[in-house]
Amino acid sequence: MATEIRMPQLGLTMTEGTIGEWLKKEGDVVKKGEPIVQITTDKLTSEIESEADGVLRIICAKEGDEVPVQGLVAIVGDTDEEIIISSDSPKTEAQVNVELKEEKTSQVGETVKGERIKASPLAKKIAAKMGIDLSQIVGSGYGGRIVQKDVMKQEQKVNVQSEPQKPVKEAEKPAYIPIESADIIKPLTGMRKVIGKRMTESKHTAPHVTLTTEAKVDKTIALRNKLNEKNGEIRLSYTDILVKMAATALRHIPMMNTSIEEDRIIIHDRINIGVAVALEEGLLVPVVRDADRKGFKAISKDIKDLAVRARENKLSGDELTGGTFTISNLGNYDVDAFTPIINLPECAILGLGRIVRKPIVNDNDEIVPASMMALSLSFDHRVVDGALAAQLLKMIKDYLEDPDQMYL
Repeated sequence: MATEIRMPQLGLTMTEGTIGEWLKKEGDVVKKGEPIVQITTDKLTSEIESEADGVLRIICAKEGDEVPVQGLVAIVGDTDEEIIISSDSPKTEAQVNVELKEEKTSQVGETVKGERIKASPLAKKIAAKMGIDLSQIVGSGYGGRIVQKDVMKQEQKVNVQSEPQKPVKEAEKPAYIPIESADIIKPLTGMRKVIGKRMTESKHTAPHVTLTTEAKVDKTIALRNKLNEKNGEIRLSYTDILVKMAATALRHIPMMNTSIEEDRIIIHDRINIGVAVALEEGLLVPVVRDADRKGFKAISKDIKDLAVRARENKLSGDELTGGTFTISNLGNYDVDAFTPIINLPECAILGLGRIVRKPIVNDNDEIVPASMMALSLSFDHRVVDGALAAQLLKMIKDYLEDPDQMYL
């Protein structure tokens, strides 16, 4: 019996996945539990395993295709088994391409010079409505079958050809950078493609405003050194400490611990801090849950565990979802300050720069050395205004300059 392999939901907020590399090809024998294809979501890269023993009969989605959750990815069955694709669940465009049953039915399609034109019912319907000749189209579906997108491309092509071409002024022509023989050309695929899509969506959707300040962190340095001397098993990082400080500040200013969904704002009760982790192929943001209720030691343990498993691609979807606020630390790269992009649907993200020793003027008008850190807070102006975001940034700054204030 044929088994449909569908796009799994790897996290609570996952709506679609992008097909990465196919590990098997059509006609290959597969075993139950054997990986057959890599997929990329907006959070992680994973693999889909075969749910049955058999032969990979049909690949329903090409590399780079975006497939909705529960959309059809592939079909595993016996070699000579008749395959019928059900229509009672979410369809992908590729799924419409594959209907082997029509080859065994008596339905007769359009013919050209005595040869049958292979086209899906939907493609035929759209072509008839638009007055498009199917014989002029080269199908991209299974076995050269004409599908919906082929008809739509042909319609656009006809429209473009029928419109008078306007001369392009020299200033309007896009800049062209010639490709040299030694250039390396890489397709925008996988995690990099998803990140590009999400970041573009964030910048186009949320009106970003970024506030910056500097904090004198000598007392935080002293606190970290003291705690690390007492706890040899776990070494605290500045990110660990900032996660606790940000979570504590968010408990006092709950409106900054929010998400926006369409026409409503959700003020979250739980404070889950996402921590950006840089990988070779992109960026992941695993989540430290209930950070305001945990101590430095527990937070540090969580962050280190999540970071290690992120680099090994062993995080679950739920460990990458549910964040209510994000922290990105580029201090290790000698970055002073930067403008972080909001991790939607969250309303704010905090960027951390490096710690620099520099002269400052103290309260007695004396020039003294101090350790300074730049903080950059980007927020969604649809959700909050500058004054509230400034309050949060100042509170975090105060904690850095005097950590004892966290316990008041």
